Amino acid sequence: MAAADSPSLSDLRLAERLNAAGMRCKAEANYDEGRALYERALSLLSGAADAHRREIATLYHNLGGIEHARGDLRAAEPLARRGLEIRRGASDSTDVEIAADEIALAAILDGLGKFEESEPLYLRALEVMERAPHEHGPEIAVALNNLGALHARRGALDRASRLLERAASLKRELLGPGHPDVAVTLNNLAFVEKRRGDIAGAAALYAEAVEILERSLGAEHPKTITARDNAARCAAAE
Repeated sequence: MAAADSPSLSDLRLAERLNAAGMRCKAEANYDEGRALYERALSLLSGAADAHRREIATLYHNLGGIEHARGDLRAAEPLARRGLEIRRGASDSTDVEIAADEIALAAILDGLGKFEESEPLYLRALEVMERAPHEHGPEIAVALNNLGALHARRGALDRASRLLERAASLKRELLGPGHPDVAVTLNNLAFVEKRRGDIAGAAALYAEAVEILERSLGAEHPKTITARDNAARCAAAE
């Protein structure tokens, strides 16, 4: 017989719906509502934590993602760490699920300047994802982009350029050449090429990123404005 404080089947289904609703809220930038939905789902599962470690790990992963999207990396870090810890301890977790949590935590650590810890997480995750590249292309592209940006910040420009070129190529293949995520990687690659002294190459990449973002997100979107400012600064350096 289940313990008295174990969640009922209806509670489990409600937790699934709450998680899905939280993901929609994140996509719509309704971060406070999304966090509240995830926390409510966690409370429904807390009475049987051992039996639902996989689901609880996902909720912590998503909570960390909400705070990351909000820009509160210090709040995101312990949530992402907790999710990864639970995932690693769950007997039914897959290597791919663990790798996805590692990529999420590494991105947060990057933002906090904890590069020595984030790089091994990216590398471990890439090793797992690249065992089945056709199945995990989006995750591979994200890891390549983030790892390239990490090396750019550390000054390893040649390695950064190679990683970002791979990421841009993969994103074009998977998402189409006009997707805003392609522009994000082109912007990172332009930064690298500018630091390497190829101002003309950087300017062309910035211009391509601006064109993609204006078409996909609009001229006044914050990402478009940032890319346009980057392009203008690069042009002024020519």
